[in-house]
Amino acid sequence: MSHPIHRLPAVIAARALNVSPEAVISVERIKHGLTNDSWRVRTRHDAVIVRLSSVSEELLQLDRASEARVLAIVAEAGIGPEVVLCDPEQRVLVTRELGTVWSEADAHVPRNIERLAGLLRKLHALQVPDGVRRVELLETLRGYLASLDEHGIVSSVTARERRERGEWLARALSEGSKMCLCHNDVHHLNVIDDGVLRLIDWEYSGIGVPLFDLASVSVYHGYDQSERERLLEAYLETSSGSALQQLEHACWLFEYIRELWHEVRDGPGTRGSGLEAGRSS
Repeated sequence: MSHPIHRLPAVIAARALNVSPEAVISVERIKHGLTNDSWRVRTRHDAVIVRLSSVSEELLQLDRASEARVLAIVAEAGIGPEVVLCDPEQRVLVTRELGTVWSEADAHVPRNIERLAGLLRKLHALQVPDGVRRVELLETLRGYLASLDEHGIVSSVTARERRERGEWLARALSEGSKMCLCHNDVHHLNVIDDGVLRLIDWEYSGIGVPLFDLASVSVYHGYDQSERERLLEAYLETSSGSALQQLEHACWLFEYIRELWHEVRDGPGTRGSGLEAGRSS
């Protein structure tokens, strides 16, 4: 507890748990966050994750108020973490620690692919209350491109032919899909498995295209054709050649939007305000 960077998450966790900061016995920085600074904070009786936003939420199209509503839904459904403290205005989130995240290898186990498909099917069947944002693929794509254009960033992701294909696929996938609650960032580091699968890191969640969740799984883990087929068949509980083609399109679009996201995240004006805003609490 002697290192000064540990003081802030300790104080936040203590406030969330309604205990004295002196009750905190350990604070461990979590290394893998790309858009947040996170710590695992322990007392003798509790373990929580403290997250502070560390990026420009406007540029990366984050909606913390919507995320708060989604977290309440998925916690109640048993597929997300229990929320201890959620303060979107201060960019602070405290959740109960659930357990160990998957490894890359876990995501390739055939039975786990089927289990993850079942989890996504359950997520996509949830009723969504008012206040949860809609994740429009075309608007997301155009928003990232506009940010890059504004800062004069030119790379392969801004090439005209890729823009045109991306916009065509975004329209096609959205028009041919029933919208539902989606996570949109299903990486193995966001999967908790203690016998029951649950998802963490819901900041890109919203009402969107269900195949985009399957695409995130497939792209992040480099699924081959047989793994993509297994995921889709377990999700649909049947086989479908046309659905497989749609999944391939969704994978291309997910990869493209991911490249755009990285360009925007690493561009000027993205970092620098989030953590300081959190420290004002």
